[in-house]
Amino acid sequence: MRKLMTGVCLMAIVTLAAPSWAVDRELVEQAHEALRTATTYLTEEVACEWGGYLGNYTADLSQGYGKLGSERGPQWNWIQSPGSPAMGLAYVHVWRATGDEQFLDAAVRTAHSLVRGQLQSGGWDDYIDHSEEGERTYYFRRNEGSDDPELTSGNNRSTLDDNITQNAMRLLMAVDQELDGADEAIHEAVMVSLEFILTSQYENGAWPRDYPLRGRGYGDYYMYNDGVHRDCLDVLMIGYRNYGDQRYFDAVVLGGEFVIESQLPEPHPIWAQQYDFEMQPAWARRMEPAAACAGESAGVLRILPEVAIFTGDTRFLDPIPAAVAWYERSVLDDARWARYYELKTNRPLMQISMDRTAYWLSYEDHDTPDHYAFKGGWGNAVPRVGEQAARILELGPEEYDRQRQPRELTEDERIARAREMEDDVRGLLASQDERGRWIRTTQDQQMIQLRDFQRNMRTIADYLALVYGN
Repeated sequence: MRKLMTGVCLMAIVTLAAPSWAVDRELVEQAHEALRTATTYLTEEVACEWGGYLGNYTADLSQGYGKLGSERGPQWNWIQSPGSPAMGLAYVHVWRATGDEQFLDAAVRTAHSLVRGQLQSGGWDDYIDHSEEGERTYYFRRNEGSDDPELTSGNNRSTLDDNITQNAMRLLMAVDQELDGADEAIHEAVMVSLEFILTSQYENGAWPRDYPLRGRGYGDYYMYNDGVHRDCLDVLMIGYRNYGDQRYFDAVVLGGEFVIESQLPEPHPIWAQQYDFEMQPAWARRMEPAAACAGESAGVLRILPEVAIFTGDTRFLDPIPAAVAWYERSVLDDARWARYYELKTNRPLMQISMDRTAYWLSYEDHDTPDHYAFKGGWGNAVPRVGEQAARILELGPEEYDRQRQPRELTEDERIARAREMEDDVRGLLASQDERGRWIRTTQDQQMIQLRDFQRNMRTIADYLALVYGN
């Protein structure tokens, strides 16, 4: 575990660093203090009593939201970003940059909030309700074995949608590693959640959106939508690297093989958003047709090189060239891509909607609603994936991975990069109020959005990491 930094130690490091680094000593002290003030505000005034967060708040903290407009009470956590896991991971990032135990303590507290809200099935739902009503609405793992049937009959369906369970796992695994497994509750929650990922995987390597299965509906289908498959592969790779269980490795291989098997044939060799049990592209909601999906396929492409490097098996690169070529020839006149392309014809499909309940498929790009990403720049990063795959084939997965690892910066390089960041850091400090808050005005209302805290705290931490040599 990284050496802890006390306030006295901080002053000593800054004093020693200033002559040799020629950094702005005052800015370093102010930056570190800004992180401490922001963290104190978040942990003491914003977090619920169990240590978790929603994603957005009115500036006076009279109301909290998950998604803006989705009002929740003071005992609720939101799991989707920028909720509790994302906030906890920001604390971990700051802790690793500074070695200041205040930030590790904040991360541990948030992790414990997730442990408290882990479902008996092993994952998480969109929200955790820590109130007495929540105790009976959800079947939490901590209530397993209770004689009270009201505590064991609530919602027990964990979701893999929108990076919810997976990002909760990333935080718990990160904290578990920083604590060297010493916190039994956190470590046990990690093991249970990894077991959940294994259990919920189909024999063909796919994952559903939710588990346990409903036995009906598209949520049971083989799911790429909202990054389900990609994020499951990612947490299994982290799990194997951290804990070495061969089952995690084997599950990544199986999941990679599903990607190969589910690639659609020409004229659209990409992937559908979801597949039925006959491995055919399937409908989901009324605005989500059975089609080739440029949106989700871009994420699928990005994970394939990682699977090839992780496994050392270059066959997982095989789907990439045809998919890259498809993006090149399927771009629209406005240099974007339709989310959906019609099967067999490869014609872009648009949606026409008068409201959020009625949708009509169309080949015409007009009256397309903006509350759902029917068009986007998903293919912009695809050429880089093709270049990456070619380089892996040239060097081999192991050598490619070795060469891409960041080298240790020289002292002169750290000085230069720290100086380059000084103006940005000063700007962030100037925009922070005396309570440690970053406040924005949204629709004539002052709001606290945790996404702002996370981004700003990470930037300041990156600056301090250069100064401290971490």
